[in-house]
Amino acid sequence: MTVSRRGLLLAGLTALGAATMPAPSYALFGLFKKKEQVVPGGQTGPASVDTADAAARISDYRRGRGESTVTVDATLTAIALRQAQAMARAGKMSHTLGGSFAARLGKGGYDALIAAENLAAGPRNLDEAMASWRRSKGHNANLLKPGVTQIGIAVAYAPNNRYGNFWALVLGTPDTGERQGPDAGPPVGQ
Repeated sequence: MTVSRRGLLLAGLTALGAATMPAPSYALFGLFKKKEQVVPGGQTGPASVDTADAAARISDYRRGRGESTVTVDATLTAIALRQAQAMARAGKMSHTLGGSFAARLGKGGYDALIAAENLAAGPRNLDEAMASWRRSKGHNANLLKPGVTQIGIAVAYAPNNRYGNFWALVLGTPDTGERQGPDAGPPVGQ
């Protein structure tokens, strides 16, 4: 997915490999004009994602750039699935379907110390989704966010939509209540 300097903030969550990128088209997502990937020849059917494979690929990408590896978290996966399904039902990409990102994390039961979200519409497989995220400055920064330890990733299909597949990747680190970093402050209560 080709991305502007502002980043395809609404496009995707993971970083992927070496797929050739189709020509971009423009669409209006929410209040932001974004470039998104439109697959030439139309959709080929529902995509699927193996979460363990996605975590391994994201971990390899992060490790190669000096960052920690990630594991799959069931709670983050459920949050990502709800967002992917909401986008497929609405037929559009949006970080606000179902509430703000922070509200969706809370509603999903994930108390985050660190969290980020990448979305994409159109990729036919994980390779295409990852490639789109790596080409976007903002999404790539999310893939390489320092301190991230967990991911949840999902894709949902909208058969009568020009994009077909809607992807959601949530990266995070749970807030365990332990002090972290020099600015963490004193512990609350004894």
